[in-house]
Amino acid sequence: MSGAVIQIFGTKKCQDTRKAERWFKERGLKVQSVDLAQKGLSPGELRASLGAWAASRR
Repeated sequence: MSGAVIQIFGTKKCQDTRKAERWFKERGLKVQSVDLAQKGLSPGELRASLGAWAASRR
């Protein structure tokens, strides 16, 4: 799975966000954090996230 980047959406103050980031990094995965307090989701990111969530609920 080389080259894969995990995107984490959350805030720097959120303990769960920090725990998730640490978990992926400990396993050698690349992580890209998006701080929602500084930058909200774009319309495209929101659609993609909702689409993935809806697909997982089927």
